Order: sequence, then structure tokens, then C-alpha cells
Amino acid sequence: MATQIDLLANLQIVDQSLRAKTLAVEEGQGRVAALEEAVQAQSAAAAAARGELAAVTTRQQELETRLSANETKLKDRRMRLARIRSDKDLGVARREVDLLKEETGAIETELIGVLEQVEAASAKLRGIEEELARLRAAMETEAAELRETVARLSGEIDRERSVRNALELRRRYEMIFSRRGGLAVVEIREGTCQGCRMRVPHQLINDIQRNEQVILCPSCQRMLYWRPEKAEASG
Repeated sequence: MATQIDLLANLQIVDQSLRAKTLAVEEGQGRVAALEEAVQAQSAAAAAARGELAAVTTRQQELETRLSANETKLKDRRMRLARIRSDKDLGVARREVDLLKEETGAIETELIGVLEQVEAASAKLRGIEEELARLRAAMETEAAELRETVARLSGEIDRERSVRNALELRRRYEMIFSRRGGLAVVEIREGTCQGCRMRVPHQLINDIQRNEQVILCPSCQRMLYWRPEKAEASG
């Protein structure tokens, strides 16, 4: 018969294995959760970058529209200059042309800056989206590996828990056996523990009859069991 220290040593081996496997699953879950957070943060950054790009693109379109309109006006004013004969009207027309040229130059200058912003915003968005794609791929890979790990370890964990429960039960049995004069498992008859002759609470009897777990007598701490055939015979 194995000694108590042998049982405890075996129990510890199982507990260490269970702990290592449980930690492996938790670490995998932690990595997936961290990647999910990174994906969410990068998705938010991508949305913000798209907003920035949309804003500067809209400004680019506005400036291009204004520039096109000014170029049309300039063409029209220059054609009118050729038809004007009055010096006064010619002066006014030339002033309008100069103002349009000045405005057009300002638009072109701003448009150049905006085009640079569009290029920078596009490059920024591309970088963010590339990183987002990398994070999503990493998350999918990590999640797939986690599913494989959980599938592989779940069965092992269940088996080892069964072994642990059996070892723990055996350890408790041997402890009770040595402390209770060689009688560790006793029957309930007519609501009474046959080890100490004390009444067992009715709720405990119901639990014992379900046979889902080992239940100890509240008085003597022996393991209790119930035989339905004897209960029926006594009835």
C-alpha cells in the first residue's frame, strides 16, 4: 500500500502538470486578447487616418474647382481685353485680370501644400493598414494555435483532473482508514451512520443517494454510502 507521502508526491506531480497546461492555455488567451486590443487600436487609428485623408482630399477638390473656375474667368477676361477700346474700361479689365492672377496664384500655392498633405495622409494610411493587416493575420494565427492547444490540452486536463480526484480520494480514504480503526466507508441505514450511529441530516442523505460526490459523515468524518436495495427491503 502506498504511504501518505507517496500519494502526496503523486498528487503534486499531477497538480504541477495541470498547472503547466492551464497556464499554457491562459498565456495563449492573453496573447490573443492583447492582439485583439492592438487590432482595435489600429482599426481606430486607420479610421482616424481615413478621416484625415478625406478632409484633405475634399479640400483638394475644392481648390481644384476654384482653380478651374478662375482659369475660365482669366481666359474670358483676356478675350474681353482684346475687344475693349476705352482706356478707362481697359484699366478696369486689366485690374480684374491681375486680381484673378493673384487669386489663382494663391490657390495654386495652397493646392501644392494640400497635395503634399494628401500624399502624406495616403502614405500614413497605407502604413497603418499594412500594420493592421499584419496584426489581424497574427491574431488569426494565434487564435488558431490557441484552438489547437485547447483542443489538445482539454482532454489531457480532464484526464489528469480525474486522476487527481482519484488520488485525492484515495489519500482521504487512507487517512480516515488509519484514524477510524480500519473503517473508512460506512453505510447509511434508516438515516443513521453505521460508523458512529449518529443521525445523518436528510439533505445529506438525498445528496448521497444521487451518488455525484463523496460525502463525509458530519460526526465521524467517514465516507458514507447508501444501498437502495437494502432501503427497499427494509421498507
